Amino acid sequence: MPAEDKLQQASVEFQKLQADLSRVVEARQRLDAQFSENELVKKEFEQLTPENDVYKLIGPVLVKQDQAEAKSNVDTRLEFIKSEMFVPIS
Repeated sequence: MPAEDKLQQASVEFQKLQADLSRVVEARQRLDAQFSENELVKKEFEQLTPENDVYKLIGPVLVKQDQAEAKSNVDTRLEFIKSEMFVPIS
């Protein structure tokens, strides 16, 4: 195989690796943003009293939600995001 063909093949492989890296970085940034957002929500929940109402935005509507359920949902999302952040890349 001539050197020029080897260089061309190496260049194509490098471009594929760059594209893969870009996708992984974008996915990680999305997960980081979601994690931070959910951490902020969790901190806000810690300041609630049992008398406080919690609402969830569903489309354009705010729907009242049970406080314990809302806290549980946030904890579940945080655990899911953590597990996604530390999945080994194959």
